Formats: sequence, structure tokens, C-alpha cells
Amino acid sequence: MKRLFVAAALIATATAASADGKSTFTAKCVACHGADGKGQGAMGKKLGVKDLTASKLTAAEMEATVTSGKGKMTPFGGKLTPAEIKDVVAYVRGGLK
Repeated sequence: MKRLFVAAALIATATAASADGKSTFTAKCVACHGADGKGQGAMGKKLGVKDLTASKLTAAEMEATVTSGKGKMTPFGGKLTPAEIKDVVAYVRGGLK
């Protein structure tokens, strides 16, 4: 019973992080990367953003990029908490689902 509770708690936490990651992505990233993460919208094309769905970056590399920015990408380290950054990276690495 205890293991079942722990498993349920982990699933609930992962689901909450995914929901938080999605809302953060929608608020902060969609304008350039698009809802599908491919960056094919007008702003994404103008800025030459990368297709997030084809990214080979590790979670740590993505977190560093979101935190510090890269190229034309705005750094979000002062705008998002480390937890929000982890959540949005998990959302992206989870296939934007």
C-alpha cells in the first residue's frame, strides 16, 4: 500500500510539473517557438529560432540556455524561478505534452 501511495504521489507531481511547464511555455516561449515548438511562426522565422522538437540538448543544457539565453534568445534566469525553468524544460523534453 505504501508503494502504491508513493507511486501515485510521483505521478501527481510529474503531472503538476507538466501542467506548470505548459503554462510557463505558453506564457513565455510560444511567441517565438510556437505552440508546437517548431519555431515556424512569423517571429520564430524572423529570429531563426531552433526547432525544439528536434533538439539534442540535455536537460541541463536546456536549463542553462533558458536561464542565460543564447544568441537572440532572452535570458529568463531573472524572470523565472529555477523550478519554473525545470518545469518548462521537462515539458519541452516530454514532447510538449
